[in-house]
Amino acid sequence: MLIKVCGITNNRDIESISDLNPDYMGFIFYPPSPRDVSEKIARLSTASIPAGIKKVAVLVNESEERALEIIDKYGFEAVQLHGNEPPAYCSRLKKSCEVIKSFRIKERLPGLISQYEGKCDLFLMDTAADKPGGTGRKFDHSILNGYRYETPFLLSGGIGPEDADYICSIRLKAMAGVDVNSRFETSPGIKSAAELEKFIMKCKTVTYDNDKKRENGNQSR
Repeated sequence: MLIKVCGITNNRDIESISDLNPDYMGFIFYPPSPRDVSEKIARLSTASIPAGIKKVAVLVNESEERALEIIDKYGFEAVQLHGNEPPAYCSRLKKSCEVIKSFRIKERLPGLISQYEGKCDLFLMDTAADKPGGTGRKFDHSILNGYRYETPFLLSGGIGPEDADYICSIRLKAMAGVDVNSRFETSPGIKSAAELEKFIMKCKTVTYDNDKKRENGNQSR
């Protein structure tokens, strides 16, 4: 299971979260967000993040020129798009890095998802809100039972430390992992390494155990 920790804002958290070895670490470039790093990214020690952890720039309706500048200047391996970026925009950025496109879920899956098939590496399913940004709330995950697309997705929206067992119990073929943020904070932009450690260890351990069971089952056939 892929784990993405988003909304990182300071060097202490970069160091402590890097030690936990998530798959992705996200940095938000959106001034209205309390976790915006647009003005401080040059002072953050993103270069110290181990090569096995992908650095993600979270963008909202940035120009393509600005997006490529952020990717190149700060060494981001992925972008997460939270605005109204069209499929062609995603396809062009995909030539430079991994692309994660966010969709807001309210009462059903957005029909426009199909337009992004083949143009993104991952989708991100988040709770609907009036404007870009997280809500700290979950949406009805049963909606995802109707997901019939090929692109794998990350589950986001209101996932907290108490959800580890629940997350590990979800059986959705296309679900590649989870994105966590505000529910693992002591204050906006300040992460709890202890809570993240417990969550990540639980999710990674269960994933490993399940993979071994499948492997052993295949060998016994």
